Amino acid sequence: MRNRREVLKVLGGLVVAGPALAQPMGHGMEAPARALGIRVSPKPIPWDEGACAFCGMPIKTPEGQWRGRTFPKGFFEQTYSQIAFGKPTPAPHNPKQAVEALHFESIACMVNYAWVHGLRDGEGATFYVTDRGAYDPGRPQESVRLIPARQATYYWGERMMVVMNARLLAFASARAAQEFAERNRAQHGRQRFYSFQTLWDLAPLPEMNLVALLAQHAGLLGGEGEGSHGH
Repeated sequence: MRNRREVLKVLGGLVVAGPALAQPMGHGMEAPARALGIRVSPKPIPWDEGACAFCGMPIKTPEGQWRGRTFPKGFFEQTYSQIAFGKPTPAPHNPKQAVEALHFESIACMVNYAWVHGLRDGEGATFYVTDRGAYDPGRPQESVRLIPARQATYYWGERMMVVMNARLLAFASARAAQEFAERNRAQHGRQRFYSFQTLWDLAPLPEMNLVALLAQHAGLLGGEGEGSHGH
């Protein structure tokens, strides 16, 4: 994990660097990430009781009103992500709890969690994301298809609404991402495509309450694993 001095330095620069994904990165697809270690199989998704390991929000779309808002069916599930471990591992944010996987309701939450806690894809763990191309909002949990994060193509839409306002979706192929972009060009505004390696290079990724969440996970707000995540 990064030491507190390094994290504080980064937190101080986020006011300027926060909109990193909004900057032009070229119009072509990014090169795929390098091949990594042995792939760990994804673990079952705890839809009914699961919460995001980074921000604390439920990974399942709440029914009815939740914190003053009502979300469309399947809104949270479309960006579900997971870090699966090869063996039970102390959770970095709560070392007293051994986990086989960490669950996230946003791609950015997964990347930011891994960044601040020093986790690496292919080093005892495999990162997974939901393939938005195979996703059916009418059958959100049944249609979640996890794909290795290192192999996905990522789509960023300037005005696209997803959980934590991260503006990111994952697709199993570059073609599927491009087709989605074409269908949504008018409503999403500026659009970009990224590889997982590029997302990792840009970390921490902009999303809601990023500075507070990074500080909490870095142990700068009273220690890791203490208190609740705010939104």
